[in-house]
Amino acid sequence: MKCDTCGSELSGMMPTCPFCGTPDPVYMRRFRQYPPAQGNYPQPGGNYPPPPQRNYPPPNMYPPPYRSGWKPYNAENEPPEVGLVILAALVPLVGFIYGATSLGSGEKRAGKAYLLAAGISVGAWVLLTLFFVLVGFLAAANR
Repeated sequence: MKCDTCGSELSGMMPTCPFCGTPDPVYMRRFRQYPPAQGNYPQPGGNYPPPPQRNYPPPNMYPPPYRSGWKPYNAENEPPEVGLVILAALVPLVGFIYGATSLGSGEKRAGKAYLLAAGISVGAWVLLTLFFVLVGFLAAANR
């Protein structure tokens, strides 16, 4: 039912409208009581019906058993394959390709390992090349 004064929805369980204080006729007919004379709120300790009971499910008293060693599959924590890490170290282009593909598919741990192996390999090749160029220059300078 709607309040005649403000148009808000009335439940029939409160003596007055909670917004404007207009007496609720449904409440008066149902409980044969008139609302309190002052204020918009019912007086404490009034003769009001109890609130409705809600049916909540019981708490889970028995949690599922612990499974030791069992972990759900997580693509982010997929370990890298040793053969591919070795291949990535020997042929860095393969490592960069596998690393980018693995990161794109969500396998962060494996992708980072392939990229790291390829990066270390490229770094080692650069250092060896610089070393041999420097040795060649020094050998040529001493002649």
